Amino acid sequence: MWELVLEYRDEAQFVAGMFISLAALRWGGMPERCVAAVWLVVFEGGDLAYDLFVGPSMRLDQIDIWYAGIDVLAATIFVGVALCANRMYTLWIASFQLVSMSAHISRELVDAMTPISYAMLSIGPSYFQLALLLGGVIYHIKRKKIWGDYRDWRKSLYNRNKFE
Repeated sequence: MWELVLEYRDEAQFVAGMFISLAALRWGGMPERCVAAVWLVVFEGGDLAYDLFVGPSMRLDQIDIWYAGIDVLAATIFVGVALCANRMYTLWIASFQLVSMSAHISRELVDAMTPISYAMLSIGPSYFQLALLLGGVIYHIKRKKIWGDYRDWRKSLYNRNKFE
């Protein structure tokens, strides 16, 4: 059974990512929608473009510039969303993306890094990001049902009234 899970983990993550992202786009607030859009456009779209133009699999024997660029772009967007969103889980998603991004830097700096450790550091955090997005969507739906509408974004430091 475990071999079956390991054999089809990429397909399972793709299906789960699609369902979770579509659920976030349908029932989530703006932070959930932003994270889902990044997942669909940057990760899945970037993966599709890589398969079309480069080849079917990621290079693990050296740094893969395409996936490093995708991870830098996603990290930039996730950190921006995390700093502005009125949610705590977005900080976790951004931190996992920074781990994934640092895997490419580590691969370039350390000669002794094995391909399996590079794969685990660059691909592994995405499973946690999907779980966090699912939890964030569920909690958003639950909170909205109990308390009603609430702010999606934090108040800006520049727009705050001094006497609030």
